[in-house]
Amino acid sequence: MTAPTGHDPKATGPESKATGPESKATGPESKSAGPESKSAGRGPRTAGRAPLSTASRRLAMLLVVFAVLVTSRSLGEGIYDIAFANLALDLSGVVSTVGLVYCVGYGVEVVASVAAGPLLDRGNPKAVLVVAYLVKIGVFVLIGIGSTFLSSHLWAIVVAAATVDLVHHIGEMALFVLLPRILDATTLVRVQGIGGTVRSASELLAPVVAGMVIALLPGSRALLLAAGLQVLALAVFAAFVAVAARQSPTAAPGVTTGATTDVTTDGTTGARTGATAGGTTVTATPAPHPSRRAVARTLAGSPAWRRFIAFHALTVLALSTVILSLLALMRETFDMSPARAGSFLAFSTIGAVVGGLLVARAGPEGICASLRRATALAGVGTLTVALLGRTQWALAVGLVLFGLGFTVYLRSAGLLVQLRAPAALLGTWHGLLDAVVRIVSAGAILATGFLFDRFGGKPVHLALGVLLLLTAALWSTFGPRDRHGLGTTPLHPAPAPAPAAPR
Repeated sequence: MTAPTGHDPKATGPESKATGPESKATGPESKSAGPESKSAGRGPRTAGRAPLSTASRRLAMLLVVFAVLVTSRSLGEGIYDIAFANLALDLSGVVSTVGLVYCVGYGVEVVASVAAGPLLDRGNPKAVLVVAYLVKIGVFVLIGIGSTFLSSHLWAIVVAAATVDLVHHIGEMALFVLLPRILDATTLVRVQGIGGTVRSASELLAPVVAGMVIALLPGSRALLLAAGLQVLALAVFAAFVAVAARQSPTAAPGVTTGATTDVTTDGTTGARTGATAGGTTVTATPAPHPSRRAVARTLAGSPAWRRFIAFHALTVLALSTVILSLLALMRETFDMSPARAGSFLAFSTIGAVVGGLLVARAGPEGICASLRRATALAGVGTLTVALLGRTQWALAVGLVLFGLGFTVYLRSAGLLVQLRAPAALLGTWHGLLDAVVRIVSAGAILATGFLFDRFGGKPVHLALGVLLLLTAALWSTFGPRDRHGLGTTPLHPAPAPAPAAPR
């Protein structure tokens, strides 16, 4: 990939500029030879257009295939989420059991974040993702095809939902680890940006599709369509990997964005091959993977990563709390009907769709600036909703701003981790960060519910809006030194020595 030391391509700017005078110094000679080079260069220049258009077509195909993959995954997730919740409600008749299903699922995701990371680093994330699809398909078919025992016992539904949440989250982590191993940094940003846009649009459609499916296939049979969507997603994933392998001949799958050991075409880490000064090829044995505790100590001991974790946890705490309490704010504070409040939430999805496109357009160089701007936009949107939400156009504008900031921030933060963390430890690195953020967010969401009942929705959202503006100010202090520090921990490999100057 373009950044073998875990930095984004912007970090190579000074070196490329430093070579400017030398290249300019050769200008006169090249100009004097202009006529000959022009006449001789027409052929190669025209011939060079074909590979460029081929690369563009392959990139477009890659983005389309990934969009189909995200759509099938999101729709399948929406259907089985609602199907499991309906089954739990039908069997118990108590709304609290729906909360139980979601709570257990959230808990196993935290466990998966901590436990699955090292397994993904040592193994093959591509194979893990395939197994996750197969397990989900098996569970859905087993329950939906007519197992009256599983579909008529509440504990079986809770266990099945927890199992699906567990393997789904492991599959999400596997995809998170795999993408930087098979895509260069620029393509990775575009893919993730388009993925954010498509996912937001799919999440808007998912409840509608799920409602239609459950009406046509009541009870556990709705899970059969979820199984079919997982089969489709598995087939599209295979196509995506095949297209990614051919997408960029100059960026082989064995090159990664976060510098560590090389990665083979099947997504596993391998040995590093180099050349000594005498021309002798040397193959270095890959170092053993550090333990989860060693990675945690490295994160805690790095000033840059400590600041990132603190700022990120505060930001996600505020974003997740706002997104989960917007419906309650509109219903309880603005006296909206459930249908009207739900329809207004579509405006936040419009912002999210635009946000994904902005991430794809910004490229790797714009990631850090996006963290600050996105958080500020989300804060302004939250304050607009809280202060002017009774006016319909102001409520719509506030929701669009919040949805825009929400998506841009989450995608940019994830990309920063993918590009800066050591590639061979990305699973463990991401898993520990994800677990910390999830635990903090879960506590904040529970506390917000009590504060909402005690003080009302408007003061709570005003406080959250101010918190988001505060985190935007904090992100503005996250400067070049911090960004450099993210890629220079003791677990990052030492930069390759410069080649010796010819005598």
